[in-house]
Amino acid sequence: MRIGIFGMGYVGTTSAACLLRDGHDIIGIDLDKEKIKNLTIGKTPMIYEEGVEELLKTGYEDGRLTASINPEKGILKCDMVWICVGTPSKFDGGTDFRYIESVINDISKVLKRIDSRPLIVVRSTCLPGSMEDRIKPLLEKKSGLVVDKDIDLVFHPEFLREGVAIEDFTNPPKIVVGESRKGAADVLLSIYKNYNAPRFRLNFGESEMVKYCDNLFHALKITFANEVAAISNFIGIDSRKVAEVYCSDKKLNISSAYLYPGPPYGGSCLPKELRSMIRYASINYIQIPMLKGIIESNKIQINNIINRVLSYAPNKVGMIGISFKEGTDDMRESPYVEIAKFLIGEGIELKIYDSLVYGKNLVGSNKKQNEKAFRNLNKLLVSSLNNFCSVDLIIINHPVVDANKIKEWIDNGIKVIDLIGIKNIDNSMNGYEGIYW
Repeated sequence: MRIGIFGMGYVGTTSAACLLRDGHDIIGIDLDKEKIKNLTIGKTPMIYEEGVEELLKTGYEDGRLTASINPEKGILKCDMVWICVGTPSKFDGGTDFRYIESVINDISKVLKRIDSRPLIVVRSTCLPGSMEDRIKPLLEKKSGLVVDKDIDLVFHPEFLREGVAIEDFTNPPKIVVGESRKGAADVLLSIYKNYNAPRFRLNFGESEMVKYCDNLFHALKITFANEVAAISNFIGIDSRKVAEVYCSDKKLNISSAYLYPGPPYGGSCLPKELRSMIRYASINYIQIPMLKGIIESNKIQINNIINRVLSYAPNKVGMIGISFKEGTDDMRESPYVEIAKFLIGEGIELKIYDSLVYGKNLVGSNKKQNEKAFRNLNKLLVSSLNNFCSVDLIIINHPVVDANKIKEWIDNGIKVIDLIGIKNIDNSMNGYEGIYW
């Protein structure tokens, strides 16, 4: 396949080297004449990356690597055009789009006067919404073409780490494409037919957000490791040994557990231990702003749920689940207790269904939590979901109902706020609202 790559920086050059290795023909395009000069003799135009120059040299010697400052040469007779220019930060932290917009302008001049048009692939990191609201309209305006009709445009985020970029390209953790027309990315995905990695076909916004999520999560992990290490070091504990243990847990720690969006955290452990560690750090002058921010963020999540309920101005609300999570009757520091208590304070009539709490003789901390939150929880509890037929709105805290039941409620004019994400639900139904979907 013949591929034009615009922007021969780190991503563009590494991609070119690996695509050459895979047998493709590459035309590198860049405005930097020095970069192009190096490429035309098979040398790397960027900072050192192990293995890249050897692959470039082999591709050059085989006659499959060319380079130019002329944008037209990166488009004509090409099957794909990859846009790999930088999107650096502006002084205010915003994204600087001038380089990618410049490339769109350049290629648009060529696209509108040729009949055989390549697939346009954007690899530059773009803030979610950029492809749909900025890049696609600019391409259509400058070229006079209609995306998904006259030409295809896809977003293809990269996940390359400096120092091991060839390995990451060859054995990617995932292959992600964003398309606005089903099948638009078929040509792109065909080059990965022999790659062993999961493939995800998303829309533009989802694929853009995936790239940001990865880097935000990496920054979060580094900061977490260093904050808990600061505390460990103060105590005299070897933080590396501690990290070795918590990283060995692939069931809960290094896994998908707790990473899907949903309700705020609660229970007898997480809130208590966060407060305890934050207090310890405070009295010993150890700065842990990220860990402190977790409590504030969780409180914001609870308040957001309350505000969304109040926005419907309901008189009667049904709540499915009052314990802090499914499968337990433990109400200690349950976020749902806090939500329920607030709604009652607003004069809303509340009905609560929780099969593990109903009819129980609460004891110990659970009983104290009940007495602290409610004068008489038993007056709020109902024995069946059928008792919700007269409410205005239902909040789903536990996944103990199915999509059919939700549709039945909505058909009867009852609003539903789903904090869990019930499977097979049609989230476009008028009257249904997911917490973040």
